[in-house]
Amino acid sequence: MEDIITVEKIAVVANGAIEDYTQIAPFLEGYDQYIAVDGGLDHCVALGLSPSLLFGDMDSVTFEARKKFSHLKEVKFNREKDETDLELALNFLMKKDPKSITVFAGLGNRVDHSLFNLILLTRYPGKLFLETEEEILGAIDQTLEIETYKGQLFSLIPINGPVMGITTDGLKWQLKNKQLDKSFVGVSNEATGSSIYITVKEGDLIFSIHKKLGRGSRAS
Repeated sequence: MEDIITVEKIAVVANGAIEDYTQIAPFLEGYDQYIAVDGGLDHCVALGLSPSLLFGDMDSVTFEARKKFSHLKEVKFNREKDETDLELALNFLMKKDPKSITVFAGLGNRVDHSLFNLILLTRYPGKLFLETEEEILGAIDQTLEIETYKGQLFSLIPINGPVMGITTDGLKWQLKNKQLDKSFVGVSNEATGSSIYITVKEGDLIFSIHKKLGRGSRAS
């Protein structure tokens, strides 16, 4: 079964919220492989995607979706377990060392799952991303360089404790060897040009980049 997992770009469709299928659909194009996690299979039906594998304890996927993909290979988990379905799926997929995994529908519906999925980003910095209709989130693995446009909203959120030695280039409000923590958080900064470059010395730092041009303001 593991042979069907590629080592390139994987899109994982989870069981969180998707508010507008027509808006998210273009961002799901160009992936080498699609994986569904439990109720994410229903999202795949709505999006017209054909996943190559279904993970989960199958407590949220509908009978209709499983019937539509009756020949889909499944990795079924017990309902009584210490990990979430998405967590177990990512553990499995990361063993194949893909270039990147982007999770769609990884936020919304349940706050506890959303918060935990943000923590999951810090386990795989630079390889795991969460994407919604409006933004892309990931954890920074010491350095990050990302293409932007002038005025694009960009936030830096410390998680799992303080983050030290943050230096940025290409943001309206720059940081130079600064610390972000629960008392100072870099929300709604703005890109000043075509790229942003960030370095981090210590700690888990999550970035959020908005896809649309918006009005931002400095926040802490």
